Amino acid sequence: EAFSLTQWKGLDENPVTKMLFHMAGFIPVQMAANGSGNPNDYDRSSFKSMLKLVKQAFNDGFDILIMPEGQLNPTPEKGLLPVFSGAFVLAKMSHRPIRFIGIHGSHRLWHADESIGMTVTGKDVVMKVYPPTREFDGGDDFVETFSSVVGQFGKTGRDLPEKEFNKRL
Repeated sequence: EAFSLTQWKGLDENPVTKMLFHMAGFIPVQMAANGSGNPNDYDRSSFKSMLKLVKQAFNDGFDILIMPEGQLNPTPEKGLLPVFSGAFVLAKMSHRPIRFIGIHGSHRLWHADESIGMTVTGKDVVMKVYPPTREFDGGDDFVETFSSVVGQFGKTGRDLPEKEFNKRL
């Protein structure tokens, strides 16, 4: 499946990443550069242009990959950062299914902790693409389910116990 990815617009300050991300169809999200692990501070006035690009990507046959935490998590072993319901809202507006993607170990390749920087401290990264999810009762249900399912995988690299996993998805 083809997809486009939302990304922090601040990465456009580097001309190389700007060129690569735009060529790859990344969709910029404007937010403050307030440091990893800190609450996201979105520029709500930029949402209209982001939604226009998302709609164009849908029309071009792409799905959208959104990180509901909004940033790289510097300490996934402690659990997820606050999760936002924007992915649920976009899926509902566009009548498209939601699929969770869990990543474990990426924080060892690209550290959100500036004191470590780009020093690789581990190369074992596991990614899991989940089947399409059930219908959610609303944004809170989406956030709670994502936090439970993907939060567990991000923290440990393993899914919830089968019975709980099946109950949630």
